[in-house]
Amino acid sequence: MIVNELNPKHGHCSLTIESAEDLWTLRRLIAKGDVLVTRSSRVVKHEEEYARPDKGERVKVTVSLSVDEVHLDSSIERMRVRGTIIEASDESVTKVGAHSVTLSSGHSLTLRKRDWSPLDTRLLRPSNGTQTRFVLVAADRREAGIGTLSGSHLAVVTSIESGLGGKQGEEQSPRPYISKVADVVAQIFREGDRIVVAGPGNFKNAVLNQIRERVKGGSAAAIEGLDLTGADGVRAMIKTQAFQEQAKDSTLIVMQNAVAEFVMRVSRGDQKEAYTLPRVGTAAAAGAVGTCVVSDDVFSVGLDEDTVVSVLNTVEERGGTVYLADASTELGKQVSSFGGIIALLRYAIKL
Repeated sequence: MIVNELNPKHGHCSLTIESAEDLWTLRRLIAKGDVLVTRSSRVVKHEEEYARPDKGERVKVTVSLSVDEVHLDSSIERMRVRGTIIEASDESVTKVGAHSVTLSSGHSLTLRKRDWSPLDTRLLRPSNGTQTRFVLVAADRREAGIGTLSGSHLAVVTSIESGLGGKQGEEQSPRPYISKVADVVAQIFREGDRIVVAGPGNFKNAVLNQIRERVKGGSAAAIEGLDLTGADGVRAMIKTQAFQEQAKDSTLIVMQNAVAEFVMRVSRGDQKEAYTLPRVGTAAAAGAVGTCVVSDDVFSVGLDEDTVVSVLNTVEERGGTVYLADASTELGKQVSSFGGIIALLRYAIKL
């Protein structure tokens, strides 16, 4: 998330959404009665003599929306905010009735709140681990997979086939293919990212050298121990010991350690753990939760969205830390198997 402006004293912030994890942050931040300012579209009906009453022109407009409802659809990475228009940049846009805006990656918005709490600031300025984003490349002479890892959210950006081969005895140059891979990495790279390249043999070093030429000043390294390439290679990379050593201070590793500790406590009967929403909610209300990990598919088991958000916010208001796990990864699947939410407790309580 890019926070362009944050002014807690006056209760507003301006930001740009970059990932599905940002949508979760906004779902916890936006509440009924807040004012959301963003670009949207609205159908304007013309009252001309020959205009069809059931037709109208869809216009782009900046609206200020008094929020009534917020709904997160994490499966398709978007959030819908419904409310009443209180201001609009186009005078022809009516302020009567409800209006909805759909937020997704790339959207910019301004949020205004009557009461800006310390938790609101904490959500926008997290301190729970290093927020480094990784650009992952798994490549050999045939195929390269390119992805990003932000927090625990893994996204495969693209796969590139080399087309190398040809008749026996003819050796085609891999330079255009390597150059294309480096070009894609340069396009998605942003300041502060760490680039990690993996793959069998020495081919990955040629890819790494080309990336270093294209991405000046960026941190880039090759790791051993991965034979898979393409999209499967990107997904497998985060499970290798070599990558985890590269990412030892990252949010992903902090979460992995928390989940491993949780499983250990469950297996030995240690009562300083909780799982499923009702139990974690009880522990949160008691101020007993130190660390909480929630899977981004937690709503798929029929849990109430507002209740989930309330529990997560209570955890952090009482001094705990919340992490979001990508349900498509092994880490996220582990959390999902325990009802989508787990917690490490500071002390044992009766649940």
